[in-house]
Amino acid sequence: MKIYKHIFCFYILLSHLYCEVKTLTWQQVVKIAKEKNPQLQQAVINLQQTKIKLENVKSEFYPQVSLGMSSGKSLRQNYESELSYSYNLSAGVTLFSGFSRLNNLRIQLIELQVVHENYKRTLANLIASLKESFINVYYAQETVKLSTKILNRRKQNYELVKLKYESGREDLGSLLRVEADMLQANYELNRATRALEMAVRTLFKTMGEDKFEFVKVDNIDFSNDVVLENLLSKDVSEIISQTPEYKISELQLQKIKLQARNYSSVFYPTILASAGLSWSGNEVIPDFDKWNLSLSMRLSYTIFNGFKNINDLKIANNNIRTAEFDFYNTKLNLVNNFLNLKTSFIDNKEQATVREKYLQALEKQAEIISIKYANGLATYYDWYQTEDSLVNAQRSLLNLQREISLSKISIEKFLAYTE
Repeated sequence: MKIYKHIFCFYILLSHLYCEVKTLTWQQVVKIAKEKNPQLQQAVINLQQTKIKLENVKSEFYPQVSLGMSSGKSLRQNYESELSYSYNLSAGVTLFSGFSRLNNLRIQLIELQVVHENYKRTLANLIASLKESFINVYYAQETVKLSTKILNRRKQNYELVKLKYESGREDLGSLLRVEADMLQANYELNRATRALEMAVRTLFKTMGEDKFEFVKVDNIDFSNDVVLENLLSKDVSEIISQTPEYKISELQLQKIKLQARNYSSVFYPTILASAGLSWSGNEVIPDFDKWNLSLSMRLSYTIFNGFKNINDLKIANNNIRTAEFDFYNTKLNLVNNFLNLKTSFIDNKEQATVREKYLQALEKQAEIISIKYANGLATYYDWYQTEDSLVNAQRSLLNLQREISLSKISIEKFLAYTE
């Protein structure tokens, strides 16, 4: 019974009659999503993991120090034994390895930048999805309002034609047509009500919230039109260079070039230095002057390994060329995608100006012709056509306004805005 009560209350709410529902603000939506969205949490973990890997690479520059201790007995033929002790302290460091360690450090720093850009993309996608869901809830509310308004108008039209039919001034077909329109308007309201519920549920899902409650939202213009217009007027190459996809592709190219340098590093010798301090004897605590100190320097160089190093270097150079092609292709795709988003936004905005003008004209025309029809000065077909055009224009403009809001969000998503 409790579920049915909530559903009933929800439908009454959507008809804007009795139930009161709390308003969910945009700030609350972002706060909950940053705490609970699983994709964002995973991106944070990936960032932490990459920082740990960077520390591992840095550790290769530190000397390796080890300490060993042992004790034991050796049995002689008469089964006599002596307890002996052994201590060893050693340290070693690689002085030079053909710049491979330095290149590995640079590669890991690039990996960290890539993960940062991926995190930025994940956060920007989340913010964009939240904005889309938020906007969809708002326009679903507006659709319910408009559908309620249209249903009331259809009912008034039905009563008007019914009155004319009963007085013999209109035919049955006209009455049945407006009655069907009234039923259609009622269906549209029910469908809009269900769509609103699904929009709210989608918003909660995007936030990462596992619960659900009936909420409403207020309209927020997420984008500053002046800032957006200034942005769209910039050179497209400058715009795409700020996107995570461009930066990641550029970083990947740098990474592959560094990996190729690593293959070149095998043609250099490796130099290692080590030092050791050891002692062994029958005393638990040895005298300091009995310790043995050893110092060594080792140089190694691979003279021949069956052309493997040369082939690896050729493969690495081919990988650089492939990465350069990928980078170029990424730039082409980004330019094309941005121009599509820009064109779609401008088209929708210009079309909205035209449709607003048409709607103003239809509202005035419908007001005039309704009075004429009620007084028998206009035909049913002229009146009906105007009424139908008015309803379609209202719905069309509302849908277009939603598309404009979504197209702004798409541009912000492309640019990885996180505000």
